[in-house]
Amino acid sequence: MTFLHKNIVGLTACTILLLLLLCYPISSQQKNISTSVLVINSINVFEKSKLGKDILFAFQDAALELKKEADLNAKKFEDEELELTQKRDVLAKKDFNELADDFDKRVQKTRNFYDLKDSQLRDSLEKWKKNFIELSGRIIQPIMLDYRAFIVLDSSQIDLFFDNRIDITEQVILELDELYKSDPKYLEVILGK
Repeated sequence: MTFLHKNIVGLTACTILLLLLLCYPISSQQKNISTSVLVINSINVFEKSKLGKDILFAFQDAALELKKEADLNAKKFEDEELELTQKRDVLAKKDFNELADDFDKRVQKTRNFYDLKDSQLRDSLEKWKKNFIELSGRIIQPIMLDYRAFIVLDSSQIDLFFDNRIDITEQVILELDELYKSDPKYLEVILGK
């Protein structure tokens, strides 16, 4: 065997070994770890999972409908305000002031109504997120058993330094997507429909 041939064989063997190490699945590495603490990023699970994205779309659709309704009412008030301004010169000051006060009260009442509706919609989103987290727990608990873990820390809530092998965020997203794909009713359950 020539020197060149030995180097080519050695280089090929090293390349194959390196490729095997790089291609070794992360999830396989994770299964070999036994730890009492796991890490998850709940914001990523919510924002990257199919179910979480659908919840956000439902919220955005509801917010858009509310905005359209509020904009329509705002346009009506603008038209009414223009009419009222045109009556200023025709009406007695007392009559005009009464109409203007009534108009202001209705505008404020409508603003309060839409502020309340907006607040209720945001409260609904928080409730939907809570329901989502409860459903995610059904995915997380079996993963905890696999790792023999007792605690799951949320890296989106606190600053953590940790070994990436104990981060189960992607695993939870994948399994949650599979659960949702197998039964799309989870969106309706979370939204309370």
